[in-house]
Amino acid sequence: MQNFPILNLPGPEFLNVFGLVVIIVLAAVYLCIRFADRTDRRPPPPVPQSPDAMEVAFLQGGVNQIIRTLIYDLAQRGFVALAPKDHVIPTEKQPQPGEVSAMEAVLLDAVQARPKAHELFENRSLRLQLLKQLAPIRAKLAAEDLIKPESVKIWRHRAQIGGTMIIVSLALAKIYVEWAKGLGNVAYLVFLAAASVAALFALAYVLTRVHASRRGHAYLDATRLAYADRLKTALAHIGSPGPEARAFQGASLFLIGLYGFSVLKGTTEAIFAESFKRGSGSGGSSCGSSCGGSCGDGGASDCGGGD
Repeated sequence: MQNFPILNLPGPEFLNVFGLVVIIVLAAVYLCIRFADRTDRRPPPPVPQSPDAMEVAFLQGGVNQIIRTLIYDLAQRGFVALAPKDHVIPTEKQPQPGEVSAMEAVLLDAVQARPKAHELFENRSLRLQLLKQLAPIRAKLAAEDLIKPESVKIWRHRAQIGGTMIIVSLALAKIYVEWAKGLGNVAYLVFLAAASVAALFALAYVLTRVHASRRGHAYLDATRLAYADRLKTALAHIGSPGPEARAFQGASLFLIGLYGFSVLKGTTEAIFAESFKRGSGSGGSSCGSSCGGSCGDGGASDCGGGD
């Protein structure tokens, strides 16, 4: 190891160098993943006059956002309800033929077991059924460069493997040198190496957990801005007496899909924001990037996404 004087540095000095190497690796991972998505070279598409609710929801938060949006809409129409302890339960009202969409029918079937909110997110069979029906939407969004391209997934894996090899190889080489000298106090270096690898994977997850590409983010930002006044008008009617109490009726699929349940906080329907936030914390987004290809999102994770 004489050709690598860095390995013969005293412990504290080596740890400083090791920390610098880790910072460089993390910076390289960030740049690799960020520049793998070059979709923002094109301006976002114009905001449509009548956006497709499912397209917006899927772009905003993948299957999780689809579940949130459709459950809220089904509750608006009286087919499901929230029960104590965050359970989602069916009501006695039954939809007439053609009254609900195919995806809503799948969700109605899933709530027959009276699951908790987070159990809907964790239901692998439900997710796969929804993804199958969302395939045309996903293909359309991918064709418009609105969801993360496959290159992001490829470079994420490359960065994770390469970064891990650099960190672990440097730590193992130093451990070998120390043991060859008869010194065995390397516990802190082992801990630091493990923490660094964990930080690397966490960074890669954070950078890829969102569903939209950089072009897709620009499109969502423009859409939120364009429909901000409509959202305020709808929120103003929530909790009012009479038929306007359900102000999101007819618009919930789009507005909830676009803004999420967080906009309901402070209204009489804040229970949806509270229940599904707890649901996401319990397991709704725990699937994360571990879902792999089964969750699918055009290159990243389909399971992430809070409100």
